[in-house]
Amino acid sequence: MRIFLALWFIPLALFWSWYALSSNDISFGYHMLSRQVHDLVFQIYGNMLGVEPAKIPAMVASACAFDSLLVMGIAAFRWRKHWLPQTKEIFSSYWNDDSGRETSAGYSRSGPVHPAE
Repeated sequence: MRIFLALWFIPLALFWSWYALSSNDISFGYHMLSRQVHDLVFQIYGNMLGVEPAKIPAMVASACAFDSLLVMGIAAFRWRKHWLPQTKEIFSSYWNDDSGRETSAGYSRSGPVHPAE
């Protein structure tokens, strides 16, 4: 699962770091990070897709958001035996009227419980 998450996160991090640096023309002396390459790349993608180049970053962001939700859903399903019991306990403590009952973390509904002095 770690490899799966790394294969999802690394390309996103590389693309968005390139996008942020090149759109602000922070090139550090590299031609690939210049604004001219940024405009050229989005012009090429715009011509290939038949879309204005200004709309492509929003399209990529929505695709990344959808992919992120999909990956997080897969991760949540895989790790459900770790987080599901804790979530059920938290929600049941809010819905039940056991105001004096403590949860496993030592908290009641009104806040942390401190021992008497």
